[in-house]
Amino acid sequence: MLKGIERILKRSPGLKAKDIAKELGVERSAVNSFLYRDPWYQNVTPTMRSPWAVCPACDNPVQLVGLYKLPANVKNPFGKHTRSGVRGIAPLNTEARDNCPYFDPRQHKKTDRKKGFDGIPRKIISLLIEQFDRVVYILEQQTKVVLSTNALTGMLERYKGIEGYLYTGATLRNVPWIFAYMSDDTPLFAQKIVDNEELVKAIQSDIPGATVAANGRLGTKTLPGTKGPYIDIRMSFIRHRMVKDSEAAALKESMQLVASVSRKGQLVDIHKQVIDFDPVWFERLIHMPVDHPQRRMDRVDLARRVLGDLLEPRA
Repeated sequence: MLKGIERILKRSPGLKAKDIAKELGVERSAVNSFLYRDPWYQNVTPTMRSPWAVCPACDNPVQLVGLYKLPANVKNPFGKHTRSGVRGIAPLNTEARDNCPYFDPRQHKKTDRKKGFDGIPRKIISLLIEQFDRVVYILEQQTKVVLSTNALTGMLERYKGIEGYLYTGATLRNVPWIFAYMSDDTPLFAQKIVDNEELVKAIQSDIPGATVAANGRLGTKTLPGTKGPYIDIRMSFIRHRMVKDSEAAALKESMQLVASVSRKGQLVDIHKQVIDFDPVWFERLIHMPVDHPQRRMDRVDLARRVLGDLLEPRA
């Protein structure tokens, strides 16, 4: 049970004991007995004790405010980052904390990078490799674009080349979306577009000769026995945004998918689509059985081939 509680608190540090109990299918009293144990419940001052957890985005310690009694004008419990490490919970990583959207929500330049690899960036790479099939699944479900192995390989290589895992806006909760955000310029020609009517309409109306087959594959009109011309249409992701109105408010993240076509050496946007981040969805997929029958381990192997050397010991 303790591991289950730790997992839930890491995902949602401000979740109440009754909600944790409901998710685990146990009595609230059983959850409380664990939450009141050291180190999850320890002194803030000599006369006041408080519950603690680990931030799901930056792995730093957080004090749980309002878990048992809400302060005035606060609707929901929340995690408050600390200025130092907390015994038995987690050490303090200032770079990770200062870039954490739950500590300091702000807009990051796409070129901003963290200084160190060990810590959150290393964990991001490990998570991206081991969960790459689920990362791709989420992106396919939201974009409605099904990418080939060659296209995914290109995305992984570009992500690696620009050190996307060091992006200051990357956390353990937004891995799927920041992977896409940091692997721009994915060619869409010969890829499949499934149930994205707006994108299909934009392609057919703005690109003469373009076709989308019954199976969704993007191509060009051809005569029997001939090969159609290549269309340079690309998918990129821009405008990563973080919104958190107050310390106790929920974090909202999004980015924008842009499909562009090359005309006279210039990229012209023909379609834009907002993609909302859903970290709880990703969390649920992560905690499904490792040997789930619907897993695509070939995609995990692909990510390991491209990114695996980043996890090797460094001199």
